[in-house]
Amino acid sequence: MTVLCISPSAYAIGDLRIAGARQVGMGMSSVSMVNVYSAYNNQAAGAYLERPSFGIYYAPVFVGQGVSNISGIFAMPVKKGGTIGVSVNYFGYSLFNDKKVGLSYAIKLAKWMSLGVQLDYLNTKISGYGSKNYVTFEMGLFSRPIDELSIAFHVYNPLKIYVDRATGEKVPTLFRLGITYEAVKKFFISAQIDKDLKNKVIFRAGVEYTLKDIVSFRAGLATDPVTGTFGLGVLLKQGVGFDAAFSYQGNLGFQPHFGIVYTIKKKKLVPKVNESPALSTNPAPSLIPSAKVP
Repeated sequence: MTVLCISPSAYAIGDLRIAGARQVGMGMSSVSMVNVYSAYNNQAAGAYLERPSFGIYYAPVFVGQGVSNISGIFAMPVKKGGTIGVSVNYFGYSLFNDKKVGLSYAIKLAKWMSLGVQLDYLNTKISGYGSKNYVTFEMGLFSRPIDELSIAFHVYNPLKIYVDRATGEKVPTLFRLGITYEAVKKFFISAQIDKDLKNKVIFRAGVEYTLKDIVSFRAGLATDPVTGTFGLGVLLKQGVGFDAAFSYQGNLGFQPHFGIVYTIKKKKLVPKVNESPALSTNPAPSLIPSAKVP
């Protein structure tokens, strides 16, 4: 029996992995973007969501080896303020796998700033060695001083929780700082810095251009190891978005990434019998979310 050599310390849940094919397509920069995957990548950004959303992300990590990265995410704004998020992630295969369940809450501290926190339950299993369970948390800040600019900071496992005290192995502690800027209408530029306490700084950058609020084209680059990415997104009128991306790394070759997002639309207002739709003072909202939020 052969077990792929995957160290829990290197691939523990919440390490450099992200959720969302859109984010992958933009060089894996993620902390300064607002969508349902914020509940996984940077909870603070979720405070800017306007409607309940579901997201599913899938990526075969080692193509042909059965190793997968799968996430399911739900985020819902609440009436009294803030956004509640639930995320589930599975990484690995039958002989080695990580599982993570997160419960998050994000709230606006001001019109231009928000705070988010998440409690995480993690499980790491290695065939022949048993499994480990542990709990940690993560938190982030998100700021949008102007409509075109988003700035974000996120830290995972700030208390340096142990995986195994006997060996001194800890869950990775990761700091991330990122920005997203709408340089011209529908054209976004994103950049991010990642720093694990035990590893080198990683730089990430990407661009996205959206055509007619329907099709988005993306490309990006990351360092250590050098990774190139590109992707495509399609937003359907039914509130469903589909994203696909590919990343290329010298040792792993091309890796595909796929995602589906469903945003629950507000119900259309039905005019009264004697009221003409053209005279209604409450027109139905747009079916396509605003592109102002990156």
